[in-house]
Amino acid sequence: MENLLRSIYETFEGREETLGILVLEKKKTNSPLTEQFDALIIIIVKNDANMDSPCNVEHYSIENNSIAVNIISENKFLKWLPSGNFRRNLLWVINGQIVFDRDGYLENLKNNLFENPIETRKKKIAMEFAELIRSCSIGKELYDGKQYLDAFNQMVQSLHHLARLSVLEHGFYPEITVWNQVKKIEPEVYALYLELVESSELIEKRVELLLLAIEFAISSRARIGSSYLIEIMKSKKDAWTISELVNEPKLKELAKDLGLLLQYLYAKNIVQIETKEIEGPGIYQMQYKVR
Repeated sequence: MENLLRSIYETFEGREETLGILVLEKKKTNSPLTEQFDALIIIIVKNDANMDSPCNVEHYSIENNSIAVNIISENKFLKWLPSGNFRRNLLWVINGQIVFDRDGYLENLKNNLFENPIETRKKKIAMEFAELIRSCSIGKELYDGKQYLDAFNQMVQSLHHLARLSVLEHGFYPEITVWNQVKKIEPEVYALYLELVESSELIEKRVELLLLAIEFAISSRARIGSSYLIEIMKSKKDAWTISELVNEPKLKELAKDLGLLLQYLYAKNIVQIETKEIEGPGIYQMQYKVR
């Protein structure tokens, strides 16, 4: 297989715009990490490379082996890397074999992921915690509206956020097969998943019970789930406006969920709201400060 793969990626090794090349080979019949291909080649190129789009994909068949090639610009790859929606990129870097590395680019990238593991983990915990609050809120709204099938689907998503949050709390990176991890390290959360998908109760009742369980899980994780945001908010003495928080570079991955997260933390007496009179009678700007 190595020679087959080299025949594809070797042409990129000599190109100046190529920063690094990763290879992942399919190890078992079902392989989400390689997107079910026999092998996956990830080629990261400079941002100014002559590309039609930030991500080009090609599929090849060589001697009955299916091979996917992803050519991704550096900016796009780094933007995706910390995102909860593109965890596979993180797993590519962690699990991929480096076959070409210009000036140690990929090795440095991998080392940086673990250079400050506590800070990285806190950020990812905050992202999953915020997504969990949003997902559970949507599920509750659907349940209250008697849209039980949609509420059921939403609560499955909530459970996945809770599962990834649990894995992060134990110091690991969530894998694509996250429930295998959860079963070993957080059996109580795994039991909730089984209760939702295998129970003989009516869907309405299953959703009702899970809402209670997840609301409790969110409440018990409020401090650890918000610790990354709280530390940033404590970095200045004055209260923050929502605009300041949304535009804070360290919070860019949390920006879309900050409003919901702040309201939740206010309800839990973790942050307080101060008001400042602005132009216009009776109009006050809300500002947020850690209690």
